[in-house]
Parts: sequence; C-alpha cells; structure tokens
Amino acid sequence: MMRISPLHFLLISASLLSANEALDVLEGRVDANSILLPPREFSEAETGGESAEERVENIIYLEPEWAASPLDPIWARSVLYDNAANPWVQQVAISGYFDFQSSFGSADTDAVGPTPATSKSLDGTRTRRARLGARIRAFNNTEIEAVGEFAGDSQYAGVERLKAYTQVTDTTGVTYGKFRPNFGTESRVEPQLSPYPHGTVMGSLVAPAPALGVSIHHAGKVFDYDMGWFSGDYSPDLPGFKGDGFLNFGIAKSSVSKKGDTLTRTRWHADYIHNFDAAESESGGYNIVGRRSANGNQLVVQNPAYRHLFSTGVALESARYTFTGDFQLARGETTVWGMTAGMTYWAIPGTLNLVGRYQYAGSDDAGAVVSTFGTSGSLRYDDSPFFIGDELHSFYLGANLHLYKDSFVIQNGLEYSILNDESGSDFNTDAFTWHSGAKLSF
Repeated sequence: MMRISPLHFLLISASLLSANEALDVLEGRVDANSILLPPREFSEAETGGESAEERVENIIYLEPEWAASPLDPIWARSVLYDNAANPWVQQVAISGYFDFQSSFGSADTDAVGPTPATSKSLDGTRTRRARLGARIRAFNNTEIEAVGEFAGDSQYAGVERLKAYTQVTDTTGVTYGKFRPNFGTESRVEPQLSPYPHGTVMGSLVAPAPALGVSIHHAGKVFDYDMGWFSGDYSPDLPGFKGDGFLNFGIAKSSVSKKGDTLTRTRWHADYIHNFDAAESESGGYNIVGRRSANGNQLVVQNPAYRHLFSTGVALESARYTFTGDFQLARGETTVWGMTAGMTYWAIPGTLNLVGRYQYAGSDDAGAVVSTFGTSGSLRYDDSPFFIGDELHSFYLGANLHLYKDSFVIQNGLEYSILNDESGSDFNTDAFTWHSGAKLSF
C-alpha cells in the first residue's frame, strides 16, 4: 500500500482549504503595507443585509494615527524603490531591528536538606536581537522577505527567515520558505512590536522554531483558516527536510464593535499542531539536554517530546488599550499547560504606554516547566542559566516611552517570578528583575 506522507496530505488538501496572512493585520500588530491582500467585498446576501462597504470597514486594518515627526523622512528612506506601475517589481525596501536589554536583580533558591540556599545574580546587558533584511514586492501578488540575525551565538545567528507570500485569489494566499508557524497570539506579533522586554514562558517552552514549510491561508465569510506543513529539521541558516515534520492548523474570527466614536477590534483564534516526529523533531520545543539547572544543579538528560499542541485565545484592541489572553497545552512524553494575560494602556497617546502581563505555566511532571530570567528569555538560542520546576507565576509591570512611533521605544519595568519545584526536589525559586532596554526598528 502506498504511504501518504504529511506533505502529500497537505498538497492534496491545498485545493480544499486555504487562508489569509491578514490575520496579523486584523490583530493590529502588523503594518498593513506589508500585506498584499486587499479588503474583500461581500454582497448583502453574505452579510445578512449589511452592505459590502460596511463589511469592508469592519475588517480592514486602521493605521494608528501618529503625530508628524522630523524623523519621518529618515525612516522613509528604508523604502529604496516604490513604483506601483511596474509590472515586475513594485517595491524594494530594507528592514532592521535592534534590541538592547539590561537587567538588574537576583533569583533566590530555597535551601533543601544539606544544600544551602543560593542566590543567582541576574545583572547583565546584551544585544538580544540584531536583524537586517530586505523585502521585495513583485508581480503584483508576491512579497519576498529575507532577514538575517547577527546577535547571539552560532545556534542563533544566521537566516532568521527567508520566505515568500503569494496571493492566489482575493481571499487566498500561500506562504512558503523558512518562517515561524502561527501558534498562539505571540507568534503573530513581530518582536519589535511587542510591548514586553521578552517573550512568554509558554512560547519559549512549546512554540516551534522557524522551519522550512508551506502554509495556506484563507479568509472566509465568518472565519479565517490556516493550514501548513513544516519540516522537523532545525538550522540557524537554511534547514532541510527531515522526518515527517508537523502539521499546523488554525481558525480565527475577527470583528469590530463601535461604542460612541471608539472602535474595538476583537480577534479569537484556535491553533493546533500535530508533531509526527515527537522527540525526533529538532524544530519543536527547546534544547537544554546535557546542561544543568541553576536552581538545583539537576542534569537534563532529554529534551521534551511534545506530539499534540493546542492554543486558544482572544485579542482586543482600541485606541487607548489592548488586551491579549492565551491558553496553551502541549502533550507528549511530558505535559505542560499555561496561560498569559497582558494589557497595555496609553497614558499619553502615542508617547507613554503602560504595560502589564501575568503568566502561568504548570505540569504534573518534575522539571517540565523551564524558565530563564534576566536578559535571556530564550531556551533555544543561548546558553543562559535556566531554572526548572513544575509551576511558575510571573508578574510584569512597566512603562514604554515611544520616541518615534513603534520604531524607537525605551522600555522599563519590574518583573517578579515564582517557580515552584514541588514535584521535584523542592528547589523553589523567587526572582525579582528590573528590566531596561531599547528597541529600534525600520
């Protein structure tokens, strides 16, 4: 009997299911200029009496209103060529992102038996990200993006992404190349647009790394859909095809409500990943095998083997505030679950943004919850000290000063984390960290 691989399954299904990179736009986290799909026009029959013009107004992304700045001409120079009339190449632009972070604090671990209490300094500075790239719009339906990462060690620096997006119809598009799968709210937000100094704990634990794959997107009348296949191979440069890989499915619904003069966009999503390779996959999970934890000096003998991953959440955005909530579950040889709730509020619109975030991660298995503190925040890409346990609570409160739109931001905030190790050897850890940093992007 002929065996049908996941890739064959995806290609066969491509004609039946497809979806839309405008999901990011609807969430308000991606510049509409980087999305090729135009607003879809709906008939009144499709919208239950609502006119097509009203339906389009509800789904398009509204560009934030920023005050004119003397820096506008400088940032505009990132577009090297722009000619919509050219049938071959419509635009050529360069992109960059630099993220410098510093932290001050300590992680204190309780004494266990004869093992004395320990205190790990979290003081340090580092360039967490340094990216340069280029974007080309061509043929009036394709956008090609290449981004190189120059920060970090050899396991991180390399080709961060090399992908193309082709619009097939008004509501259907395909992304292909090396890129990060859409899984959870955080994966749909570019890090330079995140209001927080580092990513989420659950994202670091379970979200796949950028991999070679293809994803089909479709904007339906009510729901938007994603379906993709990705290789299990990992490389900081260009990965290849390895194993059976994993399938990525997503469904989302977006709406806009109006109260007075205030518009609020709401987006709900549900994502699922089936990892055919489990422990053999290099692109899923994190890599700390052969290293010892900073709290109990425990040796990690194997990386997690997640086979089923699920995420669901909601994002709300208005002129003054945003709210995101996300729940994630990963099951396999070990099981871990968690949630994230974050909110931002413009104290001074366009200038001072107050931000807060609560994170929780838990497991019934000893050592299944792994976290870094300080300027790290990534379990895959650096050799920073890590701490293990079975339950984590983290609270962050900060303020962001926007010197130029979302492109030049100074961040400051305080984070308090509690990592319990009750299923292990009771190496419970508390961490206080003051974060300061700057993000510059174009």
